Amino acid sequence: MKKKENLKELRVKNNKELFRDLTSLQKKMTELKFKTSFRKLKNYHEITVVRKKIAQIWTVLSENTTKDLEKELDKQTKEKDIITKDKENVKAN
Repeated sequence: MKKKENLKELRVKNNKELFRDLTSLQKKMTELKFKTSFRKLKNYHEITVVRKKIAQIWTVLSENTTKDLEKELDKQTKEKDIITKDKENVKAN
């Protein structure tokens, strides 16, 4: 349940906000790794949680990029179809 809610919250955000969250989580992950190496970290599960959040953000960013590319491709094919139809009309006349 929580995963779906978290993904819904992430999908609402734009790419700028997602990248900001991603950089902060990556910094946090670096800090956690340093704490691990110095045996200062008490909750090792936190590393797994942060890693999963990073993966979720990358997934949403990938989905957004795919959607943007599909929209651009649709736009280009529609323009191409219009140009082709115009050329056919000119040849017919």
